Amino acid sequence: MSRSSVGWGIPLPWDEQQTVYVWFDALLNYITAIGYGQPADSEAGKRFAEIWPANVHLVGKDILRFHAVYWPAMLMAANLPLPGKVFAHGWLLVGGEKMSKTKLTGIAPSQIIDHFGSDAFRYYFLRAISFGNDGSFSWEDMSARYVAELANGLGNLASRGTAMVNRYCDGKLPAAGVATAAETALSDQLVAVVAEADAAMDELDFSTAIVAVKGFVDAVNMYVTEQEPWVLAKDEAQAERLHTVLYTICESLRAMSVLYYPLMPNTMAELWNDLGAAATLGSIDDQHIGDVAHWGQLPVGAPVTKGAGLFPRLEEVAE
Repeated sequence: MSRSSVGWGIPLPWDEQQTVYVWFDALLNYITAIGYGQPADSEAGKRFAEIWPANVHLVGKDILRFHAVYWPAMLMAANLPLPGKVFAHGWLLVGGEKMSKTKLTGIAPSQIIDHFGSDAFRYYFLRAISFGNDGSFSWEDMSARYVAELANGLGNLASRGTAMVNRYCDGKLPAAGVATAAETALSDQLVAVVAEADAAMDELDFSTAIVAVKGFVDAVNMYVTEQEPWVLAKDEAQAERLHTVLYTICESLRAMSVLYYPLMPNTMAELWNDLGAAATLGSIDDQHIGDVAHWGQLPVGAPVTKGAGLFPRLEEVAE
């Protein structure tokens, strides 16, 4: 826990020739910062009892030894409970190499966010790279995924759905008629998707969770293509069917907004508002994953707004 070979550090109280080993000192911050050592009935002591032990410790793989060997030994010596899990994530590679300030092989996060936005930033890195493994970043791959999965996929679905409610129903969510096999298939798929995504998130398997939700987005886009609400709108006799299709689209978007909210909080809060959900179901912050698959939550008459595009087309970055 101490060293004599360095001239910097915190001196040991009983031996000024020794300084506290930096990792011994640093690891203690996990518990001292949340109140360890304070009286149990104090605010700090109560905070510590509430927070510790951590259910997950996320660390870089290059410092796994300190968190999986030294830290548990320190906690056991202090008769404190261990974290439920220590998860070591991989490195982000550029050109096949670990990002390095010395070699100038890095890309500033601000540069990516300024172009794609913070929500797309989070989506890409958790979607494209299996969490825990090393992963390579390329501007071209992120651009391709942004266009295909966010702009053309989720963003286009949201834009079409809200626009058609405004065009055909004066911006008020219509009542659904009798559900057909197409609607039942989507509601059943949603139940399965929520279960799969929630379980994957608990395992820190973010990519699997995102792909599960993306599969539902793709299914709803296919539903829109097959049901052709723009054709139904031309036939007054098909009004009930049109309303069923439009309700199904918006109710699906409600579920997507909650499922993707931890990943893309800005755009999903915007979508939640566009669906009239904030005015009728409350804040998206208060929604629970366990309730997402309960079909029919959006109330009839909810004010639906066609907002700005969630994921606008981007100009190519000049070389």
